[in-house]
Amino acid sequence: IEDNTAQDIEIIIHLIKGVSPNVTIDALYAFTNCENSISPNCCIIIDNKPEFISVNRLLQYSTENTMNLLKVELEFNLNKLQKNWHISNLEKIFIEYKIYRKIENCTTWQSILVTISKELKPYHKLLKNEISNDDIVRLTELKIKRISKYDSSNQSKKIKKIEDEMKKVSNNLSDIKTYCIDFFKHLLNKYGQNIKRKT
Repeated sequence: IEDNTAQDIEIIIHLIKGVSPNVTIDALYAFTNCENSISPNCCIIIDNKPEFISVNRLLQYSTENTMNLLKVELEFNLNKLQKNWHISNLEKIFIEYKIYRKIENCTTWQSILVTISKELKPYHKLLKNEISNDDIVRLTELKIKRISKYDSSNQSKKIKKIEDEMKKVSNNLSDIKTYCIDFFKHLLNKYGQNIKRKT
């Protein structure tokens, strides 16, 4: 071994006759950090078990997982909108058809609930869900101030807005793949500008 290092590193290795240079180079690299084995597979936890998968499979798995989460979120939003629609329509019926006046002469809590339930029956066809006891109790909690300031036009606009949102969410649910692609595009547009990868 001859060390001629000056400004730059220069080490010369003289081999004895019959020794292959390629074998020597491989042997030298084995003892340094110059040769590291890199595997494109990665280990992730699936169903509480570690699994070695390829990067392609990881991307596929991650995308499917994101799509399922977006679907659950849309279903939750749709359910919430349907409840709001039901409550808004119940209030509209209760006030516009003056059902609140029917309970003025009721003396007991039970008679109030029975009267409201009875008066709402003809309007069941205007609703999508069954009227529950909680719905009836909620109607009894409406403030007089709210009833007196009730605006039918504003209530109709509110219901129309809820219906438009329901339609939009239902469309996204029926075409979840396109919705998922748009979600990723939104992330790219929002967070992809001028941000360099660190890996």
